[in-house]
Amino acid sequence: MFQPPRSRHHLPEPQAANPTWLELFYDLVFVAVFIQIGDLLSRDVSGTGILTVLLLFAPIWWIWVNIAWYMNRFDVDDVMHRLLLLVQIFFIAWIGLSVPDAFGDQSTQFVICYIGFRLTMIAMYARTLRHAPEQRALLLRHITHFHAPGAVLWALSLLLPAEHRPFMWAAIFAAEVGSAFLPRFVALMRLHPVHMHHLVERFGTLIILVLGETFIKSITTDPAPVLSWQAALFSAPAIATFFGLWWLYFTAIDTERAAARMLQPENPLPWILAHLPLALALITLAVASSRLFESVTSGDFDAAYIAVYFGSLALFFLLLSMVAGDRSRRANLPRLIGAAVFAALIPLGERVIPHLALSLVGALIVAALVSLDWMNRRRKLADGTHPS
Repeated sequence: MFQPPRSRHHLPEPQAANPTWLELFYDLVFVAVFIQIGDLLSRDVSGTGILTVLLLFAPIWWIWVNIAWYMNRFDVDDVMHRLLLLVQIFFIAWIGLSVPDAFGDQSTQFVICYIGFRLTMIAMYARTLRHAPEQRALLLRHITHFHAPGAVLWALSLLLPAEHRPFMWAAIFAAEVGSAFLPRFVALMRLHPVHMHHLVERFGTLIILVLGETFIKSITTDPAPVLSWQAALFSAPAIATFFGLWWLYFTAIDTERAAARMLQPENPLPWILAHLPLALALITLAVASSRLFESVTSGDFDAAYIAVYFGSLALFFLLLSMVAGDRSRRANLPRLIGAAVFAALIPLGERVIPHLALSLVGALIVAALVSLDWMNRRRKLADGTHPS
């Protein structure tokens, strides 16, 4: 019942790499909050709406990274740890409930719950200090340079008017990210490297959950549509597009040597940070797909969602070229071309593509990239080189 935290590097493979059932449940709670943030874009697709989504998504995603970071270093699943996670889930749930009006009347409770989460992280690291003295300097730095000052600064944001607080939250996020690149922190990371395979598995778990939830979001409309030929013509390629994104992401990271090639163990933060806009791109893609699907049956069409649809796909492929295990020219060139094609369609989509064919065009481009990726991997196998 009471088992002290132990270094994940002391566990045998593949046990050390695999996320636990508790981690899966915990990640699903966060993904539900991410989808809640994406819903804001369904109501406001203006530049202000997009900025609102980004200002909310970044700090919430960052606290998920912090718990994933802790659990990457330590294997712990005793009663004390579960109770701390239960408290965190309470705060996460109320953060999600506060999202719709986080810049208004519910801003204060949003901040209080965010601070509560950071305090539980301090409790986790303080508890671990007794059981991992060899990592004492790194553990203390997490408390003194991230969670304690983060909690204090978020509390100070309450002194500002609610509509100005998000800009302070963004500044705090940027400062914490910058702290992770300071020489002292990088030196400690080099001394106590992350468990690369577990980190890849954990982020892969988050992305598969985001893909699943966003897929559900993309086919959820109110009222429920009737299966007409128009609805089928739009929805079938949209579903195929999500399947293709799943194919390409997990083919890119799920290989024997992918972790070693993707990550720098002394500081994997660049790879981690690339997943912030990547996960957000999947969420905004689902919102745009859902709204465009609704417009097929309702006739209420907003061209801004075409830009979000193609922009999200362009961003996904650009970021995939940064997080993939194989970043050779042959592997990355199709991804970058795909990103460029989708980016070119942002201003052209409404003028050159019929509304009903939007998802078909996206699906055909994604299918072409899947085919190129498959042929590249077959060529590598034929040449006797590893596809990762």
